[in-house]
Amino acid sequence: MKNKFIQQIILGTLLLCTVVSCTQEYADYTAPDTINDTSWIIGFNPNVNGDDRFSINIDTHISFLDLSQGQKEHRWIIEKGNYFLKERFTASDSLPLFIINNDTVTKNTKAHVFFRKKGYSKIRLFNTYDAPVSNKTSLGTFTSKQVGNLHVIDTTFTFDVYGHIKPDFKILQDGVEKIAITADELTSTKNKDSWPTVEVEAGSSLTYFDQTTEGRPTSRRWEIPNGSPITNNAKEATIKFFKLGTFDAGTITANRGVSNGVNYPSASATKIIPLKVKVIKSSQPFAINGQIKETKDEVLRFQVSGELTPFTSQESFFTVNVTNGAFNQNISVSNAKVSEADATYIELTLSEPIYNSDVITVNYAGGTITSSDERPLEDFTTPITVTPYFEPNVLPGNGWASFETSHPAINNAFALDYFIGNGNKVDGSNTDGYYERTTSKSFLGEASMHFKSTDANPLPGINLWGFAFAKPDPIPAGTYKASYRVFLEPGNTLKAIRTEINKPVFLQQVWDIENVERGSWQLIEKEITFPEDITESNSRWAFRIHPPLNAGVTGAQEMYIDDFSLIKIETRP
Repeated sequence: MKNKFIQQIILGTLLLCTVVSCTQEYADYTAPDTINDTSWIIGFNPNVNGDDRFSINIDTHISFLDLSQGQKEHRWIIEKGNYFLKERFTASDSLPLFIINNDTVTKNTKAHVFFRKKGYSKIRLFNTYDAPVSNKTSLGTFTSKQVGNLHVIDTTFTFDVYGHIKPDFKILQDGVEKIAITADELTSTKNKDSWPTVEVEAGSSLTYFDQTTEGRPTSRRWEIPNGSPITNNAKEATIKFFKLGTFDAGTITANRGVSNGVNYPSASATKIIPLKVKVIKSSQPFAINGQIKETKDEVLRFQVSGELTPFTSQESFFTVNVTNGAFNQNISVSNAKVSEADATYIELTLSEPIYNSDVITVNYAGGTITSSDERPLEDFTTPITVTPYFEPNVLPGNGWASFETSHPAINNAFALDYFIGNGNKVDGSNTDGYYERTTSKSFLGEASMHFKSTDANPLPGINLWGFAFAKPDPIPAGTYKASYRVFLEPGNTLKAIRTEINKPVFLQQVWDIENVERGSWQLIEKEITFPEDITESNSRWAFRIHPPLNAGVTGAQEMYIDDFSLIKIETRP
């Protein structure tokens, strides 16, 4: 909170009106003696977002009500650029019509302030009394100061006023600026015929660069209906064009809202990009562009460097080879077509099932596939290896497998021999443990598990235990790719880790970490096979810095582990 002198704050216009009515109800009341008191209410605009209610949008109005009693003098004081408003306006009214004048001081009990000045704005309440007054608050007790024969309460409320967002951007081609629109420039489609045009070869790109600062936006969104990708949130976005023709360059929307866990006053502004993009026939080869990936439906999908002309009868020109152990054969393509979702992609359906444990390569030669600008697709006779599709981690990422706190079973999952969540070992002794969940370093989410030994407290022969392993219940029998992320601190000389999964068959695995890079998060992984389903009733997980595997290791050791993952591997029958 930016103001340290706020004694009493009650949110909401309804409550403000209730207090005003109460004040009117007792307007004729005469006190039997003198009452000196200081208190006030601030009503907030309901459209203000965030925990910090003293961060507001420009053109917000806020009502202030002085409930003090016995004051000799009273003033609300505002800064130039902000205004007092007349009574009886509504949320739907044009507030500038209710501005009283340019005065910066009012003696009225109520003050409706219209914030029209961006940046920090101060609202000052100045009251004088003939006796001391004080107000006890959660921030402490505030007492009037004596000035001559008077006692003064001089309080300042500071607001951070966010100005209107004004997008500011430029478009570049090969590093050369093609158009630049400043924050104060307005754009529209009314003068569209006079927009400049930039020529782009099919498959080439423009760079969209956001340089908006006015209004302090926290993000932006580019929308380019005829570009690839169609939307992009990057500050510097590379947009490719494939379809021949002349198109609008799109729009930019600058936003202010939640950023890095902080709520800012929400606002957004969209600006048309006054530029035409003329996509012409490319002088470059028409070729495969990037990887070939398997989809969840076992379709092989890859992009090419231009928009495709629809084609048929091209299946025989693709050679798909599959190997897996002793299995080694070509599988024919049953259907080859242009993707319905994006005309720059080719999709291949195979005549037989494939598995993510397969090694699949693809060749193309001799076909008649062409781009929309009549370029033939170049052969790729050197085999291209397919990136297989894997199902997500069967262990929930927000659960104990990543040491996060949001999982409801987290306490059971951390029932560990030497886990010290409260400074003590689980067994109740006061000796420091070796393992502790920490939020000081993590690979995924907010937490990881920290291991530390010292010269006086060398490598332990004990496990880090975990239960509630079978999430979901059960984890089916089969082969899985198991992995951890490890962060080995510089100076760590550990050679290996041992893990155990399941019970009563422990499935011990040794993880070689001797040559794993120190000082950064690294992936360690291996295949493991569960001979039977792992259910919650027969699950166990253990992590151990096993002394016999680390013979000769001396000195203090420190490391972090995070993001335990199990990914199903499809074995070929």
